[in-house]
Amino acid sequence: MRLFLYTVAAFCLVKSYSQNKPNVIIIMTDDQGYQDLGCYGSPLIKTPAIDKMAKEGLKLTSYYVSSSVSSASRAGLMTGKFNNKNGITGVLWPGDEGLSTDEKTIAEYLKELGYKTACFGKWHLGDAEGHLPTDQGFDTYYGIPYSNDMYIGPTQKIDKNIRLREGFTLRTIKEAQNFVKSHNRQEISKKGLIGLSPLMSQNKVIEFPCDQSTLTRRYFDRAIDFISETKGKPFFIYLTPNMPHVPLYASEQFKGTSKRGLYGDVIEEIDWNVGRLLSYLEENNLSENTIIVYTSDNGPWLEHKGNGGSALPLRDGKFSHYEGGVRVPCIIQWKNHIPQNITSDAIMINVDWLPTILHYAGIETIDKDIDGMDYSAFLSNPEINIRDEYPYIKNGIIHGIRKNNWIYLPKTGAKKTPVNPKPELFNIQKDINEKYNLYEQNPQVVEEMELSIKKYI
Repeated sequence: MRLFLYTVAAFCLVKSYSQNKPNVIIIMTDDQGYQDLGCYGSPLIKTPAIDKMAKEGLKLTSYYVSSSVSSASRAGLMTGKFNNKNGITGVLWPGDEGLSTDEKTIAEYLKELGYKTACFGKWHLGDAEGHLPTDQGFDTYYGIPYSNDMYIGPTQKIDKNIRLREGFTLRTIKEAQNFVKSHNRQEISKKGLIGLSPLMSQNKVIEFPCDQSTLTRRYFDRAIDFISETKGKPFFIYLTPNMPHVPLYASEQFKGTSKRGLYGDVIEEIDWNVGRLLSYLEENNLSENTIIVYTSDNGPWLEHKGNGGSALPLRDGKFSHYEGGVRVPCIIQWKNHIPQNITSDAIMINVDWLPTILHYAGIETIDKDIDGMDYSAFLSNPEINIRDEYPYIKNGIIHGIRKNNWIYLPKTGAKKTPVNPKPELFNIQKDINEKYNLYEQNPQVVEEMELSIKKYI
């Protein structure tokens, strides 16, 4: 299934990418639903800057993440591998080691090529010593190292000039760290430590608890400052706001301004900051040599109702194997290098970014074990087909597959597998909501899908 919407004359000539290595910025939000942008149909959230990105680039409507939960999804993007290969199969917690240093990340590849690399925001691939972004190829790190509803890690180093808030002292921080080291999450919650997140710079905590109301602005400020300091060297920025994951925080400038409530406030604040970043690139003649991607790590956390997002018209959200859990927004802009104002329904997966980015950076030989595919030809000409399959993998186990217009879920797409699951088969072209189970009527299709699944086991 493929749909192209042209609102300007057909794109006749795509310029070859510059002889200079292109800069790369990946902006990845947390728990943002498929519908939660103006250009994806949100009726209440206004996102003029991101909508402008879509008009000046490529909008994907069948873009998938490698998992419906954060850590496993992010590991897929960083390594180009599905979670049955990279070792990150679920959600990591404070104190977890996380992604093995044997896994080579996008940042590590690019750093070897002379790129300046930075991660600003949520990492969520391990906060223990030796597993932070600065241990995985990033020159610079600044952010909360995991979800903003967690707590201080038991082994995190404290900067001597830490900014202390809400009555905390160096002594009470140490007490909190000792407590989480020897107690379970329920006890940590009763102690009132949940949601008191550490802000880190490099490998040390510099603010506790983090003032999250100003965090989105600070992440983008840091990104702009980092670009200004690269002095002409190619750069890779992994910019990952903690929003709109709960608890939600918006600055005074945006709080109470969206028709979609606090959830809309935080999305519109992200959009405003995306606009600032894009303007900076334009003003400094960097737009034509910078690939910019805007996406989300997984679908919306629907259980939070008004404080969660929307995946409409897709079914369900975060944690599930239905489309709302794994299909997310993705907008790609690279001025004068990829076609403008095109919407494509071609399948792409977040694991594909590693080989694609490395192709543009000049690397053609990569670890043969990766699952990602080079999409550079597609970005130049979105009529080229690269993939016709997407495997639904969670906890290291394949739960189903999409092949062209068919989706097959042998044990349903539910968050938790039912005791007696009834296999599901959907035609996504005719039934985007996944309402009508066609399993009984199409035994031959099921047989073909079973064979496709075996390739990923």
